[in-house]
Amino acid sequence: MKGVYIGCSGFSYKDWRGTFYPSGISQSDLIRYYEKFFEVLEINYTFYSMPHTYTLESFLKKTRRLRFSIKVNSVFTHVRSYTDNELRKFKEGIKPIAESQRFIALLFQFPQNFTYSPESMVYLKRLSEDFVGYDRAIELRSRSFNRAEVFEELESLGFNLVNVDAPKIKGLLVGPWKSVGNFNYVRLHGRNKDKWFKGEESYERYDYLYSEEELLELKDKIEKLRQGKDTYIFFNNHYRGKGALNALQLKGLFSEAVEIPKGLVAAFSKRLWE
Repeated sequence: MKGVYIGCSGFSYKDWRGTFYPSGISQSDLIRYYEKFFEVLEINYTFYSMPHTYTLESFLKKTRRLRFSIKVNSVFTHVRSYTDNELRKFKEGIKPIAESQRFIALLFQFPQNFTYSPESMVYLKRLSEDFVGYDRAIELRSRSFNRAEVFEELESLGFNLVNVDAPKIKGLLVGPWKSVGNFNYVRLHGRNKDKWFKGEESYERYDYLYSEEELLELKDKIEKLRQGKDTYIFFNNHYRGKGALNALQLKGLFSEAVEIPKGLVAAFSKRLWE
């Protein structure tokens, strides 16, 4: 069996100071501290702004074993009218990691309003051609894509399907807990149903702490999903470091030795397991 690798979606959150991170830690030391606990990281700032080579080079220089997936910019998944110049700029920016031995994949995360249609599949084919040569994971949030022929086509286009845990909301694709591609990619967003669409702040959607029972349920689904493939798991319930705590707890359930930072214990001690 190949490995299970567990980490977080992003690491540079202000509200992680005092919980996951020590309060006085410098910005430049965050990724070094993160690497003490995890061996994989999902870089997500690249969704909001185009990557710069010097930033990604610094991630490599500051770490020794940390491996990275890179979330593609929103122009490719949400705007969906990118230019050749934007494609070139993005590829140039990710070169340091994408050309290293520590690259996992590009993450294409589409919104729920990107629904299944022949035109949508044509667009995904265009992406597959424009990003040929990169390992790719795709998260489709519309339940309309949940059909066998779509999964077959995605695999033929070179995409690895992202399996998702999220609130059970009409039209939102949860799961589907199918192994599509040559590796597995799992993103865990939490189950804050009330705030998924109605939160006043964007972070509220991801304000959720999984219980031990829920993590055991997820572990069982992941074990069934693995099928002998490398499996990458990223927690995106990031508010106040809850995702970091759950990631460490899940590592423990997979029989890895873990140490939980004192700040997380202090913040969530009533919810931690005995």
